[in-house]
Amino acid sequence: MKTILDFGALTELSAVLFGMFGLIVAFLARDVDRWPKRLCLALMTSAVASGALALLERVVTLYPSSLLFSRAVFLSEMLVKPLPALLVLAYFLSCTGEDIQRSMVMRLLCALTAAGLAAGIMALFSGEIGAALEFSLSKGLWSVLYFALIIAVVPISLIALIRRWKKLTRGQRIMFLVCFLTTTPLQLILIELYLMVGLVRRYLEERDELARQRTRVAVAQMRPHFIYNTLVSIYYLCAQDPLKAQCVIKDFIRYLQNNFNAIGMEDTIPFEQELEHTRAYLAVEQACLEGQLFVEFDTPVLFFRLPPLTLQPIVENAVKHGLSPELEPLSVFIITRELPQGVQIMVEDTGPGFTSSGDTPQHALNNIRERLKNMCGGTLEIEPRQAGGSRVTLFIPRRDD
Repeated sequence: MKTILDFGALTELSAVLFGMFGLIVAFLARDVDRWPKRLCLALMTSAVASGALALLERVVTLYPSSLLFSRAVFLSEMLVKPLPALLVLAYFLSCTGEDIQRSMVMRLLCALTAAGLAAGIMALFSGEIGAALEFSLSKGLWSVLYFALIIAVVPISLIALIRRWKKLTRGQRIMFLVCFLTTTPLQLILIELYLMVGLVRRYLEERDELARQRTRVAVAQMRPHFIYNTLVSIYYLCAQDPLKAQCVIKDFIRYLQNNFNAIGMEDTIPFEQELEHTRAYLAVEQACLEGQLFVEFDTPVLFFRLPPLTLQPIVENAVKHGLSPELEPLSVFIITRELPQGVQIMVEDTGPGFTSSGDTPQHALNNIRERLKNMCGGTLEIEPRQAGGSRVTLFIPRRDD
């Protein structure tokens, strides 16, 4: 009785199922760096396609259909089959810190694969390779050349592994050694499991690091000097202007609430929420620094998301480092703009500007830059303002996932 449920078919089916599960894991791991995530998505997709085509090829072999359909299935499998191996090699080279685009090994194996595919296509349409893409010396020159070039990938990969042995961890050595020696379905299952475990572990590590960063930023924002000055201002306002004192207390409570809430945030928040936090902070500062601080908002773009504690710390740095008794009152400008690729946020001030000295806000801004990169692929740049002072520019790309 004809059947396709042999060991090979089961491994191919397992590769497809593991690949589909891996795609789900990759999509859910939103905070992971884009490079390993994209590589994982590419490898899982190619694994699913390769396994599915291999199963279809078995069906066509056991239950023959039209010659045109059979050749289309075999050709599709021939084209897709080398992709997982090349992606595994790309992952191997990235683990060693090597530039994939400039790697001679990658170029050589891509050339061998391309030459092998060309020979395989010639063998397929000349009739040397029929069902199941089986190897046989009696088939003809093109089929021998096809399998020789495909098989040549194995020793070259092993040589590359041996030469870079010391650059890998123990787990990576074992995984890549077994991966380069096994057949394609088993290779796919192994690399899929390894990538899924690594992706989940990296996701958990980066989520914990983001939580620690948010905590550090929130704690840093709770400056005793700022709290002390605010409470002193409220104390005197209670006697001089009780209504204004109530407004300052209300703004100060909103500021504290937003700071404490941000510590537990694990995802991005609406910009309007961050803007409200910033307004509350500035309202308190303006009450304490009456006549010394002026703020202008030009924020027509509001409906996007960003990491918590992003805008407010930048504005606080502008106030903290921009105020000087020797200068004119400080003006701060908060601007949002819609760009084709995303949203731009600018915080400008008329203060003295800053350099890379130790008393500058570089550490806090670097912390924000890292959270922007990890949580939404954003960037942060600092530059002098033409009219004097400094400008901090944030760019948040539109999310494509």
